Amino acid sequence: MTTADVIVIGLGGVGSAAAWHLARRGLRVLGFDRFDPPHDHGSSHGQSRVIRKAYFEHPNYVPLLQAAYQAWHELEQASAQSLYFPVGLLEVGPVDGVIIPGILASAAEHQLPIERLSAAEIHARWPGVRVTEGDVGLFESEAGYLLVEACVAAHLRVAEQAGAELRFNEQVVSWSAEEDQVRVVTDRGEYQAARLVIAGGPWADQLLAELRLPLRLLRKDLYWYVGGSTDYRAESGMPTFLFETPAGYYYGFPAFDHRGLKVARHDGGIPLASADGLTREIDTADQALVERFLATHLPNSMGTLAEHATCIYTMTPDEHFVVDRHPEHPQVALAAGLSGHGFKFASILGRILAELATDGEASLPINFLSLRRFF
Repeated sequence: MTTADVIVIGLGGVGSAAAWHLARRGLRVLGFDRFDPPHDHGSSHGQSRVIRKAYFEHPNYVPLLQAAYQAWHELEQASAQSLYFPVGLLEVGPVDGVIIPGILASAAEHQLPIERLSAAEIHARWPGVRVTEGDVGLFESEAGYLLVEACVAAHLRVAEQAGAELRFNEQVVSWSAEEDQVRVVTDRGEYQAARLVIAGGPWADQLLAELRLPLRLLRKDLYWYVGGSTDYRAESGMPTFLFETPAGYYYGFPAFDHRGLKVARHDGGIPLASADGLTREIDTADQALVERFLATHLPNSMGTLAEHATCIYTMTPDEHFVVDRHPEHPQVALAAGLSGHGFKFASILGRILAELATDGEASLPINFLSLRRFF
């Protein structure tokens, strides 16, 4: 039976980072993924992810984000490549909505620099953007985007360079824990370790079935449009964007390669019974809403649909993450339910999981992410 100090189940955004941070500690790391990451079966794909600090979801995330920025920088240095692009983020919505008050609360509590803009000021700075009269904008200059597949690939590469053994296309069938060891059974064999990290993404409900976490899966659609105005290109100064509108929440990225402008809905989604049931066909009702948003707020951007993709949000009831140790097996650390806003944290969540698995506690405040809030 193959043995290791730590086994990592799931090598997507968070698991790949955990494998690196564990291997950096000099531990013998064995990692498994049922596919060949970076892949498009789960949540860590689709070209780009927004990264931002002034977090409207809750001010408690800000210390984690500040550490995540540093951890992404460390990965860029270790992998000798650029992964984070600070093009800024424009967030627009009503003053009494969800996004604007939440951003201002986080910025005030953590003294983050935020620029407030009227509809006229937004249009003057970004001629291709239209804002509903009465809405306001907030601009965060240090925000931007991460290249999601490149980040996963970089974490995997530096983890292997640090000594981790990573096994792809090997599916974990079961795991068990007793006293100071864990046993993992895959479709190829059995393995043993002193510690276990579970970062199963949309398969978390299967890997953690005994906890009965209240997780639900949503299929989300992503769209890329080409042929629109050059106003929406990154080199023209177009930032990433997030709009709160009466028709929902929409986010996107400036065109920076041949795929063009990327846009998607943050709300909505199609419920999935399991991650294995992910389908790829376009949701025409969702596409119609996205194109209506573009016509209203980025009116010269649409052009032609060049590419479409689907991914999975793993949602918790309060839309906050679950990052904790297993209540019955303290040698098992886990991350689940990232609820569609977790990738920007992947670099630091990997470090936190390494700390939970080996030290028994995290160096950053994560009590608000404890799974015990559900019991």
